[in-house]
Amino acid sequence: MEILQQIIDMDKAAAARVEAAIAEERRLSDESGSGSAKEREAAVSAEREKVEKYCGEQTKKLNEKLSKADKTLADECGKLDEKFSAKKAEWKSEIIKRITEG
Repeated sequence: MEILQQIIDMDKAAAARVEAAIAEERRLSDESGSGSAKEREAAVSAEREKVEKYCGEQTKKLNEKLSKADKTLADECGKLDEKFSAKKAEWKSEIIKRITEG
């Protein structure tokens, strides 16, 4: 769940950055008119690149965490399977003993 929350937070942060870039583009447009369209476009493009880079970095970090979590889960499941296998015969004998005695 923590990983999902981080993905949601990352998405919200990226959306906020894009919205800020769009607002900045509009502000620049209002201030300077059509003469600086290339400058606005460059600013928006730069912000989009920053957002994409940030998202890429965060996605990479989250994928690494997810991979570690999956490995830990697999290890723990393996340990539980080993414990179950070790106790299976004992539990089976105990169940049969209780059924036949009682």
